[in-house]
Amino acid sequence: MPLSAVFAPMFDTHRWPAMLFSLLAGASMTLAYEPFGASLLVYPLLAYMLFHWLNADAKHAFIHVGLFAFGARLTGNSWIFWSLYFHGASPAALAILIIVLLSILLASFPATAAWFVNRYCRAKDSIRLLVVFPAAWLLAEWFRGYLWTGYAWMQPGYTQIDLPLSGYAPLVGNHAVGALALVTSAALLAALLKKLSWRTAITLVVLIWGAGFALKQLSWTQPAGDEIEVALIQGNIPQELKWKRHMHRKTLEMYRDLSLEHKDADAIIWPETAIPDYQHRVPAYIIDMRQKMEQSDTDLLMGLFIKNLETGRYYNSVINPRGGEYRKRHLVPLGEYVPFRPLIGFFNRWINIPMSDIESGPDDQVLMQLAGQPVGISICFEDAFSRDVRRDLPEATLLVNVSNDAWFDGSHETYLHHAIARMRALETGRYLLRATNTGISSVIGAHGQELAVAPVFERTVLRASVTPLSGQTPYVFWGDAFSVILAIVLIGAACFLPGSRKTL
Repeated sequence: MPLSAVFAPMFDTHRWPAMLFSLLAGASMTLAYEPFGASLLVYPLLAYMLFHWLNADAKHAFIHVGLFAFGARLTGNSWIFWSLYFHGASPAALAILIIVLLSILLASFPATAAWFVNRYCRAKDSIRLLVVFPAAWLLAEWFRGYLWTGYAWMQPGYTQIDLPLSGYAPLVGNHAVGALALVTSAALLAALLKKLSWRTAITLVVLIWGAGFALKQLSWTQPAGDEIEVALIQGNIPQELKWKRHMHRKTLEMYRDLSLEHKDADAIIWPETAIPDYQHRVPAYIIDMRQKMEQSDTDLLMGLFIKNLETGRYYNSVINPRGGEYRKRHLVPLGEYVPFRPLIGFFNRWINIPMSDIESGPDDQVLMQLAGQPVGISICFEDAFSRDVRRDLPEATLLVNVSNDAWFDGSHETYLHHAIARMRALETGRYLLRATNTGISSVIGAHGQELAVAPVFERTVLRASVTPLSGQTPYVFWGDAFSVILAIVLIGAACFLPGSRKTL
């Protein structure tokens, strides 16, 4: 049997074997993300999706793109199983069902975009590949970052953090980097399908990648003060022990002792909820830490919960015992709040996640000071949303993320979250200090580079010197508005202007 006959079913868009391969191709996308790091794999996989998107009618475009996105979300978000099953006491079947339903929901965004453009856009094939499809994908990814507060994981741009396309991040952000990855795949696919000449396709790719490489060499921000010596404490408290009563005192003593060993630093940062308690229940401990830090003129950021004693509601927070606090704004769906309040009873009946129904902090909060510098703080997955990080800029000269990824120990979430933090540093042109419970604690430079990284699942203190930076990247200035408006304009011009439609 000829080799072409063996692979032919993969490309027969309207038959089920091709649909199965779309699902498998999407599921393989996870390999392009950290910790697997097969970044270049994203290009043939996206090209395969674009092939079926191009050759399908509206219904089959919805099916192929939906299956591809579903596969990517299913494997990419499989780490949720760790928190629900191992740490939330959920039945395995329910945990799997939640992940499947979430993946279906997330896949519906690009699937709907594919249906729309194939239903209403009749532009030339080359224009659809190079302009319409990447722009539609960008809009779908952007929109899913907002619905029900949004879910912004597994975006193609994160696979490019160490490749030339990441040079566009300080200019137009991660969504646009992902769209440019689609343009790259589309150009090579167009050449294979003879929609473009190879010369034109390669020239286009070289120009896009060359410009990205050149942009990576630029510095968009400038020093705003002297170097600051920081110490990030990685406590490495296993999640199954974190909330046990017998661990409470041991945990407080451990963080105190490690902090005192490094009080020569200008700033010390503890992870998210390093203190497994409410602020009002440990006042003597906080006062003691404040006095000790004042002796060495050291600022300390500690994670804990703050409870409103009048309403009974509580906040995931970071405080500086010497003054200042931050209350988490953007909560984790199903982890820190239930999107539909009537579901709380059902959810709590089957899943037991501590502190899983908390209150979000106000949008406008006074920036905390760290070693005399205003600092933008994010807690846990807030750093997955560029808009949340941008909120404190350009005033903040440093970024801090505190997290507890012990919920997902043993999964790839830890590494993907670290890559996301690197993208935020790159987009904003700021150093980002990341203190986590079990890893990955790190110091990330203004170009998204790793300056210091602590080993995972080890109790350690990461020391580094960082430079506060002022100014703003173009992306900090206009956020996603530039790329979103441009995408809408490009789709409108390509699909609906007179003369834009191909002859049927």
